[in-house]
Amino acid sequence: MTRTTSWRRPTRPTGAAVLLCLVLAACDTGRTTVVWAEHVPSPAPELVENQPVVARGPNTITLMPISPRGAVVGVAYGYDMPHCGIKSPIDVDGTFWDAIGIAPDSVDFDGVSGTFRLISPMEAVFTRSDGRTLDLVRHTGPKAFPSCD
Repeated sequence: MTRTTSWRRPTRPTGAAVLLCLVLAACDTGRTTVVWAEHVPSPAPELVENQPVVARGPNTITLMPISPRGAVVGVAYGYDMPHCGIKSPIDVDGTFWDAIGIAPDSVDFDGVSGTFRLISPMEAVFTRSDGRTLDLVRHTGPKAFPSCD
């Protein structure tokens, strides 16, 4: 009995395949797992300086998250909300977070200190120092942000 082997010429990746590889590589930039202490760790300065920008609009910028992974469900970590609060990138544990149950133009959480706590792998709560809470859900992929003054 003779075995025959089928031989196929290797194919070159298409432009779309190359682009997909580049996007996937950019998606994971800087999102390493780290051991977290009492506060949400900040991304490395070189990652902040070179944060992947997906698109720019007249009043928006679409970014990829750069925060390190490693949050543990149920643990409250110190966190300072960005200057423009829910309109700014809330980039924690390798992804952006979307605020839910609050008006999109709310300023109630702009630049305030508190804690960030995962309540499940996909949900979190930010608690201000005065006890007010903000419910958050994990955002997948890049996210567009409005200009912030």
